[in-house]
Amino acid sequence: MVYLKPKFRTGVSAVVGLLLFFCAFATSAETVSSPEQSVKNVSESLKMILKDNQARIKTDAAYVYQLANEVIAPHVDFNRLSGLALGKHWRRASAEQKKEFMRQFQRLLVRTYSTAFREFGDWSLHFIPRRDAADAEDVIVRSEIQRSGAPPVSVNYRMHQKNGSWLAYDVVIEGISLVTNYRSTFAKEVRRNGMDGLIKRVTKLNNKRIAAAQQAQASR
Repeated sequence: MVYLKPKFRTGVSAVVGLLLFFCAFATSAETVSSPEQSVKNVSESLKMILKDNQARIKTDAAYVYQLANEVIAPHVDFNRLSGLALGKHWRRASAEQKKEFMRQFQRLLVRTYSTAFREFGDWSLHFIPRRDAADAEDVIVRSEIQRSGAPPVSVNYRMHQKNGSWLAYDVVIEGISLVTNYRSTFAKEVRRNGMDGLIKRVTKLNNKRIAAAQQAQASR
């Protein structure tokens, strides 16, 4: 059984959607004309990063994780993401539990999607007009990711302004929300083993993946 793995539509387009979600939305709001422009800038930057590091990405798992962590961590509101993913259990958790869960959830997401850096090609973004007010500070950026020979994939980004930056806190791919997908899994674990049990489970999974990556790297 694969534990804590989102049930997103497979394929490179969905991978690109997730990568863009986790990348640099934190562009100063004073210099960005719209959230869409932020996403577009990230798309172009991501293409360059992947192209320039293609050889190393395919062979160096540790580097892939490092690259993903450097790109992801500063630009996602993990506090809000964690709170939404846990729902009522977040409100009931202690400050220490929140801190440790957020740390382990971040590790889980970064390591889960760092493998996607190996699956990339060319893509283009088509934006669908937003329904939010022009000056809204919490928006849904609606887009389609288009690739040659493949059907377009609907990707909506939930973003808000925080400390003068646009931060992402959810992505909805083909109608499936990252937050909602994890929430049901986390809730089941909390009901079975409590908040501490969930943290231990995620920590164990993270450590297992790290060990597997290290073993695979050593065998090359």
